[in-house]
Amino acid sequence: MISGVKVESFYSKTGNRIIIEIEVRNIWQIYNSFDPSPFPEKELEISAEQYIFDAVEELPFKTQLEMIFHLPSHTCPPEVESSLAKAVKKHFAYKTALAKTEMKRLLTRGRWDFLIGSFFLTACIVFSELLSRFEPNLTTTLFSEGLLIIGWVAMWQPVNTFLYDWWPIRKRRKIYEKIVEMDIFVRKTS
Repeated sequence: MISGVKVESFYSKTGNRIIIEIEVRNIWQIYNSFDPSPFPEKELEISAEQYIFDAVEELPFKTQLEMIFHLPSHTCPPEVESSLAKAVKKHFAYKTALAKTEMKRLLTRGRWDFLIGSFFLTACIVFSELLSRFEPNLTTTLFSEGLLIIGWVAMWQPVNTFLYDWWPIRKRRKIYEKIVEMDIFVRKTS
């Protein structure tokens, strides 16, 4: 990227909103063709979902956004105009719910990992203390120190979960929520 050039300068603007524009040749480029749901409830195509997500992610979070789908008028029946915005919002609301569930599961697993790791660390410390009461020699010192190291290594997963693992899920959920809140329009092209 050229020094000093902001990402938002590559997008159109209307007032203080940045416009994410998506031009498609056919409405089916947006929807997943394998989804058996009725038309308005169809899931988005993975590439369409990823494009929308990436566009929102690369812009500053506090930026106000709107999305415009440009569709050829001959492939855009009137019901598409009203249902497309709803379908996009519904799709990303579902993704938001999935991210919330993923976060809940991660934190639940983290609590269990912490509980198990704490018990294991406690057992390692107790056994290390018991070994240190024997006559000090290379073997008892090696086992005593080894138990302490193994005990602390067992705590790495819960610590990693609570310090780092939840951030990407939270960020993804916030982006999904921002997409759900955006104004979405359909413009017919000739």
